[in-house]
Amino acid sequence: MFFSLITIVVCILGLVYVIYYNSFQRYLIKINEVEGKIDTTLRERFDQLRKAAGFIKEHVDEEVMIELKDIKDSELSSFELERILVSITREFSNLKFKYRELVKLDSFTQMDFSLRENEAELNGYTAYYNDTISNFNKLVRMFPSNIIAKTARFKERTFYDGKDMNDKKTDDFKL
Repeated sequence: MFFSLITIVVCILGLVYVIYYNSFQRYLIKINEVEGKIDTTLRERFDQLRKAAGFIKEHVDEEVMIELKDIKDSELSSFELERILVSITREFSNLKFKYRELVKLDSFTQMDFSLRENEAELNGYTAYYNDTISNFNKLVRMFPSNIIAKTARFKERTFYDGKDMNDKKTDDFKL
C-alpha cells in the first residue's frame, strides 16, 4: 500500500514537471521564432533604406542616410539596430518634405509604403515578443513552475528593448 502511494505521488510529480517543462519549451520556441522574424524584418528595412538612399541620390544628387554605410561593420543587438534604422527612417520621411518632387514618383511612394508596412510588422513582432517574454518570466517566478525553472536553469529574459525590470539600473531605457 505504501509503495503504491509513493509511486502515485512520484508519477504525479513527474507529470507536473513534464507539463511545466514543456510550457517553458513552448515559450522558448516562440521566443526564438519571433526573434528570427524580428531579425528578418530589420534586414528588410535595412535593404529598403539602402535602396531608397540610392534612389534619392539618383534623383537629387545628394548623399543621404549616410549612417547606413556604418551599420554593416557594427555588431549591434536587434534593438540597437532598430533604433538606428528608426532614425534613418525619420530622415527618409523628412526628405519627402525637402524634395517634394520625389513624392510625385511612384517608385518613391512605393518605397515609403513599404517602409511604413515594415514598421507596422516590426511593431507587431516586438509586441508579441514582449508578451511572450512576460509569460515566460511569470513561469520562471511563480510556484511551482519556479522549481522546474531552477532545476532546468531557466532564467528570466529581458524585454526587446533590453530593459531588465528586476535590477536597480534605471539608465538602461533608451529613446
